[in-house]
Amino acid sequence: MTGPNPDDLESAASRGLRSESRDSLFLLAQVGVLGGVAQETVRVRNLSPSGMMAETLVLFVVGTQVRVEMRGIDPLSGRVVWVTDGRIGISLDTEVDPKRVRREQKPSVTPPYLRQVAARRPGLKIG
Repeated sequence: MTGPNPDDLESAASRGLRSESRDSLFLLAQVGVLGGVAQETVRVRNLSPSGMMAETLVLFVVGTQVRVEMRGIDPLSGRVVWVTDGRIGISLDTEVDPKRVRREQKPSVTPPYLRQVAARRPGLKIG
């Protein structure tokens, strides 16, 4: 038995048919045209191992190659497969673990406003 035909998968994606379960979530991500400079913040609403649906104010064109940055994972590349009413569907080139993206990230460095202040203040030294 052979794997799925990529042409059938692209056709299914264009008709809105899904071949995988997806995670519903609310997450901010950065999306930009692959090779471009500007990135736009989008709201990721659904994420599956092979794709995502996001809300955006920017008009993307179907077929555009994009770069996606989300917390907890390396940047991904993909392709816009549908656009409608301020939402886009992106088919990812590599699979992603939705649970890893969902996982809360721990800051690597404590922000200055959370650092403990030394309890002892230096005094005046005489002689």
